Amino acid sequence: MEIDVDKVWAGIREAASIARNEEELRIRVSNIIENEVISKFEGVKHAPIKYECTLISGVRPDALYGHVIIEYKAPGKLSTEREI
Repeated sequence: MEIDVDKVWAGIREAASIARNEEELRIRVSNIIENEVISKFEGVKHAPIKYECTLISGVRPDALYGHVIIEYKAPGKLSTEREI
């Protein structure tokens, strides 16, 4: 199993540069993660991918990959220190 991290990173950067809103970014990045990372683990049991689920803590992450939480922001949203 081999994951090309540079390819994944380049895909995420490209998705961020062309996405017009948070939902479009989520779809593009989710496809990259599923196609370039998760698909490499064929035959390995993994937790189902969940989108916009509610955790016991009450937190609603945009995506949950097993124990990895992803919170998407609209392109440009994190360009100011206040938003970060």
